[in-house]
Amino acid sequence: MARKASKYSGFALLTIGLVLLVTVFILAYMEYRGVIVPEMKSQEDIISWILSWGVYIIMKIAFLGVMGWIGSIITLRGVSLITSSEERY
Repeated sequence: MARKASKYSGFALLTIGLVLLVTVFILAYMEYRGVIVPEMKSQEDIISWILSWGVYIIMKIAFLGVMGWIGSIITLRGVSLITSSEERY
């Protein structure tokens, strides 16, 4: 009985991890497609756009990086529960 519960838990964790990873890739792709470069008339405009966009993109990369890292850890735990040997039970 414990082995079946462990396998079901493994499949649940695997599904949650894969959903998180797919979500990260979708959000990253949407962000990639949504970049709009405004018209630049002076150097001040260019510098202010680069700084504001740079801060925004660093925060977004950090968020997506942590989310992807958590998704990969959850997926790893799910796979390890599914493939665990019978000798442990």
